Amino acid sequence: MFHFLIFLLLPPLDTGLKQSSDLFKTKDQNVTIWCSQIGTSFNSMYWFRQTRIEPLEQIVYVYVELKTWENSFDQRASAERKGSSLELTLFHLQSSDSGIYYCAKQDAHQSNTVCNLNKNSRLGP
Repeated sequence: MFHFLIFLLLPPLDTGLKQSSDLFKTKDQNVTIWCSQIGTSFNSMYWFRQTRIEPLEQIVYVYVELKTWENSFDQRASAERKGSSLELTLFHLQSSDSGIYYCAKQDAHQSNTVCNLNKNSRLGP
């Protein structure tokens, strides 16, 4: 039987977002990572992923409690907004889940505001 070791690397970056500490998971396990705003409570938050072979892709956009999922992620993931934080849970991890995960926040009331994007975690074998 072949096992994958999947890990999350969460470097501390000061971008107005705080995230989970490093986690290590194996194939078929579930993992929850979170991102919390520091000093803001913007209504819009995002999760993105970048793999070794694919460009940055959006996983989910959450405006208050309204969720917009991309690329069928909702079939094996969930997102939950808790105040100024956003949790992302991936179910039954696969090697294809390897990549760098990013969290972002945006003030939805100011159309010219750029998203505050934070490198959140690295997930890989």
